Amino acid sequence: MANTKAAGRITGNPMCGLCERVCIEAKKIFDGCVGRFGNVTFTVALSDFTGGTATPYTFERAVSSGSTTLNNLTVTTIRGNRSRVAFDSVIPITVYYTDAAGVSGTAQGAVTFSRDVVLTIPSDSVMPYSIEATTALSSNIGAFSSDNASVTITCCIIQTVRVIMTVELLVPSYGYCEYPSCENYADEVCEGIFARPIFPPSAT
Repeated sequence: MANTKAAGRITGNPMCGLCERVCIEAKKIFDGCVGRFGNVTFTVALSDFTGGTATPYTFERAVSSGSTTLNNLTVTTIRGNRSRVAFDSVIPITVYYTDAAGVSGTAQGAVTFSRDVVLTIPSDSVMPYSIEATTALSSNIGAFSSDNASVTITCCIIQTVRVIMTVELLVPSYGYCEYPSCENYADEVCEGIFARPIFPPSAT
């Protein structure tokens, strides 16, 4: 690409253009793992109903936003830097449903999912580490309770757990990034109108 200061694939010698060593603050991942779980069942209390209100409700699907809060976190050293990490992950979800009149609606809830894993923990230092999790939950199987205040779902879960510390890294740099000019979108329907001049041409 012509702009050597824009992000993209490197062609030629990758050493060409390096101009400085830069100290950057970043989150370093010391260890992590991913867990996949199928046919997990939860009963979820619901709130913040929006949309259809004519009961009974028919379950459509439930999904998570990805955000996860860790409660009751304990880290127990096993040997060396290897530790047992146990926690309860609280996963917010959105439930989509159809009411008795066929009107779509949503409701909010949260599930609690317990984990017990082994991870490598950084050795003692001034900067603290943290344990973070990101969760994708999806369900197409569920049923509302008789009072429509909760739903029982069977779902699939993918969860990534990471050991993270904010660090300062010294990295080679090509300098500041330079962005290419934006390519403006023009709808074909308006193409002729957009091409018209603001004022008519001068009379000759």
